[in-house]
Amino acid sequence: MKNLKSNIILSATFSAVALFASAAHADNDKLQQAYKSTNVKSALINVCKEETGKGKKLSTAEVSKYCTCAVEADGRLTNAQKWDIQSTINQKKSPATLTFVQKQNKDLQTCFGPQLTSKLKSLTEEAMKAAQAAQAKK
Repeated sequence: MKNLKSNIILSATFSAVALFASAAHADNDKLQQAYKSTNVKSALINVCKEETGKGKKLSTAEVSKYCTCAVEADGRLTNAQKWDIQSTINQKKSPATLTFVQKQNKDLQTCFGPQLTSKLKSLTEEAMKAAQAAQAKK
């Protein structure tokens, strides 16, 4: 599962699963506790906010918007769609080529708004360049 999350981040800039992956960086205890909550969606948003806020790249309002949109989008993914994403990654292809991911990306961009979308694109590009630089050093 960890492989899925890290590969998706590198494979698709705006995949909903990729955007929600920031919460996946939380230790498993936090996610397990969120799933035991009487309001799982709210608990997942809070875990996302806590973990995303650690990067100090987004304002509190941006983190809140990002996490709300990302958790909502992740919640709309079916298991079959998640399997399709994983299968695409296993084929060394980008999930961004999948029609449902493209639609969800557009929906996410609408939810985020133009300013946050632009900022997230810039941050994603920086992260991808850093990952490539780190890979080149190996």
